[in-house]
Amino acid sequence: MKNICYIMLLTIIGLIITACPAEPANGNNNNTGNNGDNGTTVVVKTGRVTFFNESSYKVVVHQDAFSGPVLLELSGGETKRVDVRTSDNYGVGSTFSIEYLYRINDGFDTESGEVIASGIDPNVQINFVVEEDKSYTKQIPQPANLEFRSAFIKILNTSTLQCELKYLGTVFKQTGNGNISVAPGKTGVYKLDGIPTGGKLYQNYEVASTFANTAIPDFTAENGTIYSFTYNGTTVTQTGTQTILFK
Repeated sequence: MKNICYIMLLTIIGLIITACPAEPANGNNNNTGNNGDNGTTVVVKTGRVTFFNESSYKVVVHQDAFSGPVLLELSGGETKRVDVRTSDNYGVGSTFSIEYLYRINDGFDTESGEVIASGIDPNVQINFVVEEDKSYTKQIPQPANLEFRSAFIKILNTSTLQCELKYLGTVFKQTGNGNISVAPGKTGVYKLDGIPTGGKLYQNYEVASTFANTAIPDFTAENGTIYSFTYNGTTVTQTGTQTILFK
């Protein structure tokens, strides 16, 4: 009887061993080790570009057009190196567009924070052919002139209550300090982006306080301009416009 049980046990163990697949010597049971990509690997060819910001402004380097993806940011006088794709476009070359960030705190109160306007010099685009594994150094110059790509609303709160800027239920943060509410006696500054050539009409904007929402007069904004308003608790009055001057 003991011999019969022993033989049955050995038979069961043998069946279990036979049913388990052997693992490859490398411990990886994936087929041919192609990591699920059918044996193909995407190789990105790159070159190395060192950008030196010779200007006194912080800059943003865009790949391709001024509206293209951001490659890197540089403070005034800073140098950075970055890997970029080779110019696989029949020798036409790669384009890098420079956006300058211009500080415009004149006339704002001390709690407005740092207000930055975005500007471009249309003549500052860096074009050259990037070859694989080669290194390049490119200087970003001081702009001769700036075409601004943003505008601003400035709201002075002369009421006794804090207030907020709203549009169809959306509440905006101030561009400089990130605050939502504007305290009594303080100025809130808000950045307007995406303004096309010829301007953009702004309607249905409101200043909201604890007890009421007050309409802001409709206005057409153009890039490079600051639009000033005063809120006294019951009305919003446009008090003037100011062109951002490049210095």
